[in-house]
Amino acid sequence: MGKIHHKLAPLAAVAMSAMLFGGVAAQDASTEPEASSAEPIIGVFSIENMNWLLTSQVVDGEMQPLPEGVTVSLYMQDGKAGGSSGCNSYFTTYQLDGFDLSFGEVGATLMACPEPAMGVEAAYLANLAAVTAYQSGGIQMALLDANGDFLLEFDLAPEPSVIGSWVAQGINDGNDAVQSTALTPTVTAEFTLEGLLSGSDGCNRYATTYEIDGDSIAIAPDITSTLKMCVDPAIGELSQQYYAALTAATTWAIDAGGALELRDAEGALQVRYDRAE
Repeated sequence: MGKIHHKLAPLAAVAMSAMLFGGVAAQDASTEPEASSAEPIIGVFSIENMNWLLTSQVVDGEMQPLPEGVTVSLYMQDGKAGGSSGCNSYFTTYQLDGFDLSFGEVGATLMACPEPAMGVEAAYLANLAAVTAYQSGGIQMALLDANGDFLLEFDLAPEPSVIGSWVAQGINDGNDAVQSTALTPTVTAEFTLEGLLSGSDGCNRYATTYEIDGDSIAIAPDITSTLKMCVDPAIGELSQQYYAALTAATTWAIDAGGALELRDAEGALQVRYDRAE
């Protein structure tokens, strides 16, 4: 593989590299008597317990941006890492020592996806295996190989929120099973900042209210809807399953791929949404 356009600086010059990420913090000699006032203090930012989203990676020796519509994420905590690799969910271990970083053997689900997701995933997992170091400025992170070349570049994911428009990808059928059929994406949800929840149940428009406290959510059971007759009985059944799932939900979370999951008090998944395009 040829040299990449980024290069890890020697430790004596890391301040210049860190500056690209906003990672250099000035410090006055009066606040640190033993340090030279001319010596820059390099900001060391934590990269753990954060959801990172891939923005670009090395493919065929060149740094390339991530294709639109493909999500690759990385979360590291207590020696374990994982996320979405573009198509599948993956999991691995990692070792972190100063700026040194390496990952262990990777396991993953075995779902097949159309291109470009599969190609992105193959390149990402190969790059991850070659990582030996990192640089970070707090809101951006680069993972590098043994030669100091950049392999992967990430941005810190936005703060998770339910606010916005969503399309259902899975709905609990009331028998502890989450179903996904061709009709599922006809169910939508829009959560507003004012606590209103509305959307389509597959046939009719519905509206209710919700309250959030941390990762807890309470959706009011008094759901109103229009009275359009649904020709397909399966749509009417889906609507009732969806309403029951909504009112059963007690917690919410955004997963590594950006999907919104509503779960009940026992942790059972009730509804899974993807962001609307």
